[in-house]
Amino acid sequence: MASVRQTLRTAPPEHLALDTWEMPALDDLDVEQKQRFHALTKAIWHYVGGGNLSTHLRDNGIHQEVFYRAFDRCLTLDARGKPMGWVGLLPFIEVKPRQRKAPIEANAGNKGGLSGALELFLRKNKEVREGLHAYLDKNAKRKPGGEAGIRHKSAHMEFLRLCEVNDPGKEHWPFTSLRRAAGSIRAFVCQYLKNNYDRIVATQYGDKAATKSKAGTGQESRLVACMPFDIVEMDEHAAGFIGSVKIQTPEGTRILDAGRLTILLLADRFKGFILGFKVIFRDAANSGDVLDVLHAAMVGEPGYAHRKADEAPVRPLVDLDQRFGWCGFNCLLLDNALIHLADEVVSRAMTLCGCAVNFGPIKTPARRQLVERIFNALERAGFKRLKTTTGSGPLDPKKQSPEEEARRCTLTDVEIVHLVAGLVQKFNTDVGKHNLAASPCQRMTSLIAGEEQGQYLFPFLPPLQPGEADLSKLVIRVPVKGNEKTGRRPYFSYLEADYTSTEIAKTWGLIDKWIVLHVVRSNIRKIPAFHNGKPLGMCTPGGRWQWSDHSIDLRQYINQLTREGYIENDFKGDVVAAFTEQLGKDAVSTNNAKKAAKPSVRQLGDHLIRREEASAVDEKASSQEAAQAVHELLNRASESSSSSEYMHWDDIGAFNGDGHGY
Repeated sequence: MASVRQTLRTAPPEHLALDTWEMPALDDLDVEQKQRFHALTKAIWHYVGGGNLSTHLRDNGIHQEVFYRAFDRCLTLDARGKPMGWVGLLPFIEVKPRQRKAPIEANAGNKGGLSGALELFLRKNKEVREGLHAYLDKNAKRKPGGEAGIRHKSAHMEFLRLCEVNDPGKEHWPFTSLRRAAGSIRAFVCQYLKNNYDRIVATQYGDKAATKSKAGTGQESRLVACMPFDIVEMDEHAAGFIGSVKIQTPEGTRILDAGRLTILLLADRFKGFILGFKVIFRDAANSGDVLDVLHAAMVGEPGYAHRKADEAPVRPLVDLDQRFGWCGFNCLLLDNALIHLADEVVSRAMTLCGCAVNFGPIKTPARRQLVERIFNALERAGFKRLKTTTGSGPLDPKKQSPEEEARRCTLTDVEIVHLVAGLVQKFNTDVGKHNLAASPCQRMTSLIAGEEQGQYLFPFLPPLQPGEADLSKLVIRVPVKGNEKTGRRPYFSYLEADYTSTEIAKTWGLIDKWIVLHVVRSNIRKIPAFHNGKPLGMCTPGGRWQWSDHSIDLRQYINQLTREGYIENDFKGDVVAAFTEQLGKDAVSTNNAKKAAKPSVRQLGDHLIRREEASAVDEKASSQEAAQAVHELLNRASESSSSSEYMHWDDIGAFNGDGHGY
């Protein structure tokens, strides 16, 4: 059925808004073509405006059929679903796709005369069209049963197989043509790839092509920061140098290489100010490290994750305005690494920071340009200047046995953290082009307490209510265990250690109840517990975990070594000291043992640079004295078991019912 030509009466009113029609460029038209274009333009304006069309066309020498045909072309919808507008008046513009109407068999076996034969054939054989599209979709999307991508030859063979179903004798086209429609199928496949590019680019051309195809679309897709703390970026970076850890061995102090370190960074996109960082010696960062950096940014202390108890906090923004001691941000940009997808990161960050979390693909520097630029600046300013640098690649002449240099150098784990902290401070104070010949620190000072004060509303947070945990603590719920019949007092287990407190131990009604723990990740030797909001005191573990401060990561690693028999399972000994002692022995043994000890070295380095609270340092001397006294008591008891001056082992354990030392 032929399409009806559109006129002023039949055209939709919204398509007759001539002011919205796009005007094409007429530079490539000759004089006659330009005159024809302008004449038809005036005629359309006169026609839509309600003027006398016949008189206007007669005065301008335009045939009525020519005008109505041009007007119909202008109202034809393009690929966007909008009228072509004035573009339809350009010469040699096809507004409708060409379709073959002549029968194919008339030219069967001849050379040429088969233009549009494939499209006509597919219109008449819908099952072949559907089967061919299904085959291309299966291969392009790498579905089960398909190939690893589309091949023109495979598509041609599949097309012939589908045609043979309806033509077993191969008496009709395409079997009667010279190349059996191979050229037509190639063109059809190429057009299929173009029409379905966005849908199949990842599986057909790879993830890099899919990522790059999302840029340059003509639409602004990058988030633009409008104010400080509006958008912050976080990412991890493997530092370009080999870290080193100082350790005590039977032969004295030694420096061991710990491999490449990981640096976790959070920066404000608006002024390029680094809000928080953390140096990680372990093999990979985890969700706890992400929360540590977020908390450092919220309290205004970039080096919060590594500050020792005897060190003064460095809080540049808080010194300008105390309210930056508890400040959030509007949008947090992350990649879709697993540590960022953890529920404790997303839910708690959104709840406490009041921010929206925006995930993006990994290995996409263009999406988080600022934080990648900061990593590059840190490499150039510090890491690549060290003898232990790994260079920018395997052929970089600066890379010269970095592991051996790390063992010969005197740069300890704590000094590495100070180096990173110094580089972060240097970046914040360096003058650059990004801030109009000013440093990020100068620009933030001007916005907070300078000439530009009051221009922006910063996302300050309401103070935490008493009993609420910030991002430096994990909120964990555990059941209380115990048994009145056997005399086992109430306790709870966390990371293969039994905890209790004075309040929990004497409250038998807590058995089988759930309590809430506020766990400080850097030190789990003491954990505060709550039941229905009521404090239950500071809980401590029994046995080997009660003597030394340690983090969650170190306990999990030592538990693994204990299960594997690497460390002797001494219930009353200091397992952290035993771990360090065993590592020192491995450091002076064979080369194979040194390689096997590399994960332990990295864990020890992470343990040495962790944050320490003031209370932990104050109690360190007393805990060491208590540990020494207990060891002396146990040694004397074991040496003189026949003497009545000391209690037997069974009597010592009877105080708690089953030998657990609380």
